[in-house]
Amino acid sequence: LNLSISKKETRIHLANFKKMLLTGRILMGDSVSKLESKLSKFVKRKYCVAVGSGTDALILSLMSLNLKKKDEVITTSLSWISSTNSIVLAGATPVFADIDNDLNISIESIKKLITKNTKAILSVNFTGKMANMIELEKICRVQNIKLIEDASQSFGSSIGNRMSCSFGDISAVSHNPMKIFSAYGEAGSIFTNDKKIYLKLIALRYSGTYNKEFLLRPSINGRMDTIQAHVLFDKIDGLKKKIVARINNAKIYDKNISNSILKPKIYYKQNIFYTYTIIIPNKRDQLKKYLEKKGIETKIQHPLLIPQQNYFKNYKKDIKNAKKIVNQILCIPIHEKLKQIELKYVYESINYFVNKYGI
Repeated sequence: LNLSISKKETRIHLANFKKMLLTGRILMGDSVSKLESKLSKFVKRKYCVAVGSGTDALILSLMSLNLKKKDEVITTSLSWISSTNSIVLAGATPVFADIDNDLNISIESIKKLITKNTKAILSVNFTGKMANMIELEKICRVQNIKLIEDASQSFGSSIGNRMSCSFGDISAVSHNPMKIFSAYGEAGSIFTNDKKIYLKLIALRYSGTYNKEFLLRPSINGRMDTIQAHVLFDKIDGLKKKIVARINNAKIYDKNISNSILKPKIYYKQNIFYTYTIIIPNKRDQLKKYLEKKGIETKIQHPLLIPQQNYFKNYKKDIKNAKKIVNQILCIPIHEKLKQIELKYVYESINYFVNKYGI
């Protein structure tokens, strides 16, 4: 990623920082309320709750469901560990579903894992591509279980006329600097149409209190810094341009990278390309080393499945396909600041390796 900031953006953010210092409002306040209103309209949800991080967003979302230890939450096996950590920290038990070849949670795997103890599904829109949220909503309605959408990597995408963050009972988002819609530090947001859940979330983000004094239940201090609200409020209007640039970069890769490599499909508006993740059937690690020698940074997102972590290895799981794919995935540069000549250098380097060494 290129996290540098333009001179114009710098002037805007410094002005906001000065305004914050002069008003003395360091946490929450009108700036946060204005951001919540703007974001809820953007994703077409009734309520938005701004919080301190994406992990806060997940923990508080799960806590609002009043989960107990025997309660099970089915989630994906391929994600950053925060998604599963949040289930445990909210007091429930994670169950790991398999993934499909698009790297998102498998519907068929979920169906096999549902039991009388299943209280929720936590789906992650991995790499920026929307999971099969329509089918997930159907399953949850039939089974009378809750659906939480982790939209941290997909904020700004959509299925039909429904935006990411408009699916399920609750949607949780991270806005850390690695995300496409990002703050300049940790920040997060939660969306829901359920007023009861919304009122719980308002209390839960403030150590579990109503009006700062009356305790609903013990919780974390999950408030958003005012300066991050300023940053996000100013950046939301430029989000569409960033997404279009990433999709255009993905189209260039799709057209030019060797067909020996499995490339992510270009779904209209369903994939905003948080990452461009290719699947290499053989010699993934050799290709990674070769690209590093050529000065091209790549990442494996994530080399260890969550149920392969020591802490989670004895939890219930169905991960056959995930175990195969995790050894084949590789993220290559996709961010919106890439130049045409840089994109060409990346795909020509990949194709040279494929032609010379095969895969």
